[in-house]
Amino acid sequence: MNGSTSATPTLCRRCGQIATGDSGTCPHCGSPLNGAAGPSGRDPGEAAHYLAATGGARAATEGRSAPVTTADGSDYRFEPAVVAPGPRLSPKGWLTVGAAGTAVVLALVAFVLFWPDPPSPAGTVEEYFDRLGSGDTEAALALVDTGRTFSPDEAPLLVAAALANAGNRPADVEVTAAQPYLAGSRYTVVTARYTIGEQPVEQDFAVVETGDDETPYLLQKPFLYLTVALPGGLDVAVNGVAVDAATVARGTPVFPAAYQATTSGNALFEGTTRAATYSVGNQGDTVEIDLARLDVAPGAQGAVQAATEKYLDGNCVNPSTSTSSYTSQCPLQAPSMSWSQTTSWAITAYPQVQVSSGDQGRARMRFATGTSGSADYTITYTDFSGAKKTETGTVPIDVSGSVGIGEDGAIAIALGY
Repeated sequence: MNGSTSATPTLCRRCGQIATGDSGTCPHCGSPLNGAAGPSGRDPGEAAHYLAATGGARAATEGRSAPVTTADGSDYRFEPAVVAPGPRLSPKGWLTVGAAGTAVVLALVAFVLFWPDPPSPAGTVEEYFDRLGSGDTEAALALVDTGRTFSPDEAPLLVAAALANAGNRPADVEVTAAQPYLAGSRYTVVTARYTIGEQPVEQDFAVVETGDDETPYLLQKPFLYLTVALPGGLDVAVNGVAVDAATVARGTPVFPAAYQATTSGNALFEGTTRAATYSVGNQGDTVEIDLARLDVAPGAQGAVQAATEKYLDGNCVNPSTSTSSYTSQCPLQAPSMSWSQTTSWAITAYPQVQVSSGDQGRARMRFATGTSGSADYTITYTDFSGAKKTETGTVPIDVSGSVGIGEDGAIAIALGY
């Protein structure tokens, strides 16, 4: 021995290692050893006991289970230390973070995809059809340049009710071309294709540049023109909107859409509903509905038969005056016996008439004899000698003409037409 004293083992409170030496600091972590736990001042046996114990503690801090026998024969086991985990996100927290990140990504994608294109003639036509597709006809008309040549008030079918049925609205709209009308012109011709029901339609639209920042483009007369051929005097409704028959007979502007015309008919003509046909020509894009030739109403045959019998009774059997063998009102003709004769009639069998729908577009129906009738006549006259004489006989009855509905709503007969 050289007379130096060995350093007392000391337990570092910071790193848990056994420190020896007189430096006063832990050789493992450099922390001060002041106040460190250890067997300083104790006898060597107790120090050995301490070292054994701290060896077990060190093993435990390293994650190993370490048995230790102390100097007094006691057995100890140091188990690995359990270190409390640091703060971490719960599953719900991770879901929240993920949802927030997804929302940011989707917002960026939407910004790129749905950022509105700058106004253009083609875009104005597309917007017009979008508004029609939603049934917002008022918003669609806001894109129309009415000018001095067109007034929506004069067009009874430019209303939302005409497109109330979503199935009538245009679909599958595609702008296929857009080109200036003339070089340097404010006008652009935009061609669009769309379907009405199952019928494809291609239509050109004139779009004018307005110079207005709020509405830079407007469409000029972006309509079809509807005509309905209908016998006069009948009511008509188009897509459920009641309209004046004369107005639709002349033609009226309508939105690009499917149209059906309905008439309720009358005692002669059967009511019906018919769909429009579409055509493109030099006079523009037209929509036509043909109600000009209507079917005979189920009760028309009997009604015309009754009207014919009433006519014969009123004009032949019980005339106010009858001083000749024939009058324009009575279709019956007796033999002419004298320039001054009186003829009376007794109908023994009324003719049975047949009716047909008549000429196209006319509100009158034609009728003619199907089975002849018969009438007895009695003629009273004065012959050349001044004697009064009477003659009797029978003639067939055959009638033809037209029949319509009078202003009073009754069936009116006209012979010879």
